[in-house]
Amino acid sequence: MNNKLNLEFVLVPAGEFIMGSNPSEDRLAQTDEIPQHRLFVSDFYIMKYPVTNAQYRLFVEATGHRPPRFWPNGEYPENLADHPVVGVSFRDTIEFCRWASEQTGQKLRLPTEAEWEKAARGDDGRIFPWGNEWEEGRCNHAGKWLPSESTPVDAFSPQGDSPYGVADMAGNAQEWCISLFGRYPYDPQDGREILIQYPDRQTLMPRLHETGCVANPQQIEAALDKQCIRGGSRRQRQQNSRCAYRSWAAPMHRSDDTGFRCCFEPDD
Repeated sequence: MNNKLNLEFVLVPAGEFIMGSNPSEDRLAQTDEIPQHRLFVSDFYIMKYPVTNAQYRLFVEATGHRPPRFWPNGEYPENLADHPVVGVSFRDTIEFCRWASEQTGQKLRLPTEAEWEKAARGDDGRIFPWGNEWEEGRCNHAGKWLPSESTPVDAFSPQGDSPYGVADMAGNAQEWCISLFGRYPYDPQDGREILIQYPDRQTLMPRLHETGCVANPQQIEAALDKQCIRGGSRRQRQQNSRCAYRSWAAPMHRSDDTGFRCCFEPDD
């Protein structure tokens, strides 16, 4: 890979994993994480760390794309070079993936919700990336009263890494996923992963009602304002740092605690 961006990837091998939460085992389980179920995911590579401000700067300078919302006066924050980029919309992340694909020679995209969760927890159903018990010092999360500041993407590695060695999956910045938000059990064939094929919503909308595009186009059209977000952030607490925790936002939303990382599927 011609990796001018210095993107480091970790292999997540193919196989089943345990997705969602079991309330009898996790007292913080939420209703949208139920039922817990097993799901097969093909092998893929995911970035070891979230995209940083320094990496996103290369994209902005090369393309003229708008800077993240919270760069002061639109200027690159030199003191936060190795912190996760935040203040980017879902659309921004798609454009970054397109550009980075040209730079690396790999077809980069956001991970699906299922891929993200497997990368975070492995195949044993653990509650946190490091195990089943909450431990201070494993991730950047909100304190008792106030949110913390962002930290470098490797600040809690390796002590907070997942079984596959993926870092910063709990705390610091939550992350956009390619999947639309839907009910469990997770079904990759029900249309929630359609944005892998049609990441541009302007392209997708007229395709929704074409024969064979998706089984239930009305259902997917209704979900287009709910884009999956995974992982906790520096503003959130223990409950949000669990591997199974789910949330969503409108695709144009730009939050000061939401970033992203890329993944790609290996060549056959």
